[in-house]
Amino acid sequence: MTRPADTLREGVQILETVLLPAGFHFRFGGEGKGAGGDFAWGEFVREDRRLELHFRWSLGLVRYHVGDHSASHESYMRELRIWEQCRYPAFSEDPKSAFHGLAHDLSFAQDFLVGSADILQGAAASEARTSVKRDEDLMAGYVGDKRTLDQLRSRFRETRYLEVIRLAKELKYPNRMTPSERRMVEIAQKKSAGKKAF
Repeated sequence: MTRPADTLREGVQILETVLLPAGFHFRFGGEGKGAGGDFAWGEFVREDRRLELHFRWSLGLVRYHVGDHSASHESYMRELRIWEQCRYPAFSEDPKSAFHGLAHDLSFAQDFLVGSADILQGAAASEARTSVKRDEDLMAGYVGDKRTLDQLRSRFRETRYLEVIRLAKELKYPNRMTPSERRMVEIAQKKSAGKKAF
């Protein structure tokens, strides 16, 4: 069986056809053994730009870096609006096909290779926002907000408006409410205020 480090080095030769002319050079990061088996990693580097590559059974993580910003291959290609034309990841028995696919996709990445990297920085910002939202959603679930919101919607359907208001006050992350959930609370407040007036 071929070592991941050897396959990575063979794949690097494929990528060098695109990256060397843009002034990048490859730096082998190392190899090791994890829960998923042997792995190797490295990166193409030029000044503050890096293309990070990880290989285990196939080319796995591909991440673009510029300064303190970074984005996954998919995020970056989506930001470039060419994801549908991409050939990486490749689902093939031949591990080199992933490197060929990535070399193809890099032809669209002039922003990273020789440009200002503004689009890459936009992809990094979008990815960071998505990550924060996902973390907030997980945290909201952990602290019980999802269960509370389910109860809030249920009590609203039952026209139990005072309970809707009480549940809304119990939320740990009220800013995570959807516009329709906010509207339910507003309606509940108006309906309950109307009842008190009589």
